[in-house]
Amino acid sequence: MKSPKLVAGMVGIFFGSFLFFLYLSFPYGVLKEAISTKVEAETGMSVRMESLGLGFPIGLSAENVEVSMKSSPRFKLKDVSVNWDVLQLFLLRAGVSIGLRDEGGGTLNLGIGYGLFSLLTGSFGLPSVISLQAKKLTLDSLMDFAVYALVDRGVAGPLAGPLLSKIGIKGKLSANSQVSLNSSNTSLSSGNLDLKLSDAVLVLSDPSFGFPDQSFKTATISVAATNGSLNIDPSTRFTTEDLELGVDGKMTLNPKFSTSPMNLKAFVHLKGALGEQFGSLIDAISGGISKDGAINLQIGGTVSTPKYDPI
Repeated sequence: MKSPKLVAGMVGIFFGSFLFFLYLSFPYGVLKEAISTKVEAETGMSVRMESLGLGFPIGLSAENVEVSMKSSPRFKLKDVSVNWDVLQLFLLRAGVSIGLRDEGGGTLNLGIGYGLFSLLTGSFGLPSVISLQAKKLTLDSLMDFAVYALVDRGVAGPLAGPLLSKIGIKGKLSANSQVSLNSSNTSLSSGNLDLKLSDAVLVLSDPSFGFPDQSFKTATISVAATNGSLNIDPSTRFTTEDLELGVDGKMTLNPKFSTSPMNLKAFVHLKGALGEQFGSLIDAISGGISKDGAINLQIGGTVSTPKYDPI
């Protein structure tokens, strides 16, 4: 009988040699063209990759990726990786991780996991876990592309579309989120989302607007779900020289999400140039909810049938 260590070593050498041969001989060029063609056929987006190769441990990695749609602005990524998350198998889940790195070194990592039972029974739906980490990911070209896509697909509507196309957001995104979802009983879901924009600017400098871009002093979102409730922290707000908006409060999670009751407060305040130009207009069309360009609301009811009361 041969030594078990020798047998294990021979098996390891065989698989290592096989993977190395596969790495060298795999038709990455054909696969790259196939992926680009499939994405364009399904979404209308054009995807260009300088190179495509194997990712570690099991997956694919592309470098210098450009995405566009018709005459839309292009957004570029230094590299993109999609990998099978082997570690989730130990938790009886099948998952995939997606990594992005922009040209400035900003990163975003998204992990999605499905329970093995749901996969085996074919009952796809919401994933059981979602994780997100971002560090100074540049939003400029990504947001320009996203706005163009919304307008092009008519999501914003014929009236808001032309206005939306003149608005942009620049800055860097940092985020951390870990979420466990229970699609059959929402009240058992838990997780958190902490998001922050730095060096952020709301671009409104089109001549037709008549006022300057708005640099954000604060741009944060902080939400946590635990013990059957969803809590929005008061730090969730966006403020500039001429604009303040925010929301905080609590939502009790019911097994059926649409019936979950809400107890939230929200506000929108227009000041400075925005208040002078749009404050009276907002007051006129708000039906008494707005006063001097400021809206303060108590939001109750349920997710499917919300109720809004001025405060």
